[in-house]
Amino acid sequence: MKKEVFHIAIDGPVASGKGTVARELAKRLGISVLDTGALYRAEALGGLEQVEIIDGVTHVWVKGRDVTDKIRTPEISQKTSKLSEDANVREKINKFILEFAKKESMIVEGRDIGTVVLPNAKYKFYLTADVSVRAKRRLEQNSDNMSLDEMISEVETRDKRDMQRVVAPLCQAPDAIVIDNTYLNFEDTINIFLRYII
Repeated sequence: MKKEVFHIAIDGPVASGKGTVARELAKRLGISVLDTGALYRAEALGGLEQVEIIDGVTHVWVKGRDVTDKIRTPEISQKTSKLSEDANVREKINKFILEFAKKESMIVEGRDIGTVVLPNAKYKFYLTADVSVRAKRRLEQNSDNMSLDEMISEVETRDKRDMQRVVAPLCQAPDAIVIDNTYLNFEDTINIFLRYII
């Protein structure tokens, strides 16, 4: 009997925990997770050519080279943010995602997965948290010497840009399950997701 191919879309604002949650869910469910951010970063580095998931990590190729370990610099982050607003770039990346989605069950996280990229995903979630909590998480991830107030301002600016961009703005799909993890620990957050999936 052919195994069902299904997709889990997780959308949400910056630092809501989408990536961490997606990776843990993928482990527990025994499926892949596609890091869409890596695709945009590869495009910013010089043009995405190939994508492969190896041992749970999204590997990306540019000019025939695996550049997975070269796409996490502040310069690439800045370029990526601008590129993600380009309709042609989004169309190219979305084609890569759709090709991947045909092959196997997977979790895809981003800003417009449930609304634009995989509107027919079997499971759709919108993960969010209070802006101050997300700013604290961002501070823990970054080594920048920013104050909490500065980071809150940066996160609010990013939210505004993501929600107001002309092409595929961040918004909650009407049929998405909203999970606010402001007051939840990681395990509780994962368990809520699993309650809807299993």
